[in-house]
Amino acid sequence: MRRLLFTALIVALVVIGVLFGSINQQLADLNLLIISIQLRVVDIAVLFLLLGIVLGLTLATLYSLQRKAKGWLRKSTDNN
Repeated sequence: MRRLLFTALIVALVVIGVLFGSINQQLADLNLLIISIQLRVVDIAVLFLLLGIVLGLTLATLYSLQRKAKGWLRKSTDNN
């Protein structure tokens, strides 16, 4: 039941995203440090969403590796 609810939530969010993308076709300027580009509002939203996902996964992986390394170091010092 929980998996079905989670799947329904994901499908609903994807549908909302597609509707948002089909409605907002206007161009917006994205000014970066060196360049300025024109993208659709939806493209900018997807770009920042993907950037957030990559950044979050990177930080979670680094945190997980740090915790595993501490446990590994603790085990190696306990054996000596």
